[in-house]
Amino acid sequence: MPTGTLSFDLAAVAVLACLGIGAVLLGLGSLVPATASRARPLWPVFATECVIVAGALLPFALGPPWLDILLGLFAVRIGYEAMHIAGRRWPGETAAGRMRLAVEVAIFPGVPVFLFVMVASAPGNAGVVLVSFLLVETYDSYALLGGKLFGRRPAFPRLSPRKTVEGLVAGAVMLGLTAALAGPLAVGWSIGASLSAAALIAVTAVAGDLAGSRLKRASGVKDYPQVLPQQGGLLDITDAWLIAAPALVLLVGLW
Repeated sequence: MPTGTLSFDLAAVAVLACLGIGAVLLGLGSLVPATASRARPLWPVFATECVIVAGALLPFALGPPWLDILLGLFAVRIGYEAMHIAGRRWPGETAAGRMRLAVEVAIFPGVPVFLFVMVASAPGNAGVVLVSFLLVETYDSYALLGGKLFGRRPAFPRLSPRKTVEGLVAGAVMLGLTAALAGPLAVGWSIGASLSAAALIAVTAVAGDLAGSRLKRASGVKDYPQVLPQQGGLLDITDAWLIAAPALVLLVGLW
């Protein structure tokens, strides 16, 4: 399926529908006595998620030239956050260390941001980029909920202590099921295509999150400069999407 066959309108409806489903699931979890104490504190996170969804949809809804302007501002903010964090290590580094640090920032987030802006601004890619956002947020939400409810064993104790094996497994399983059900109905993908997209997102989302965490941990900070409560900086919010979106556009272009 070429990228251009997936419209922005269809992808936006899918994003909003899944946000509504998430609200229903969180509401049910808040009502069940066994899970209420762990589910109810997630409502502020969900409210922030609504803001993130609006921020993701707006640039594509406005279209050029606003899309290009907002993507440019997005890249500038990401660059600022990365350099702000990396700058904490700059004074104590040798010349070789500073060169290595510059290369680290160029590799991540530099390369992913460049690729993201290129694919997001290209005509016909808006739908796929938004679907990648939907899948990343779906995966993260299920992994967060699964970790809160069942998490016991840290998956990446040094880079991302809050991620658990149980949460990641729950996120991957539920993402696969959601994609298999929603893909054919919401965006017209076959079950096989939907599952391959889900598998790609599960891998790239974790890779992006760990890449973002690595820079923070190396600099001794928990979050990038904050833009939203409960979430941290823009790079905290989009680190997985930066890698997932170009990867999904490439995959869909090969179908």
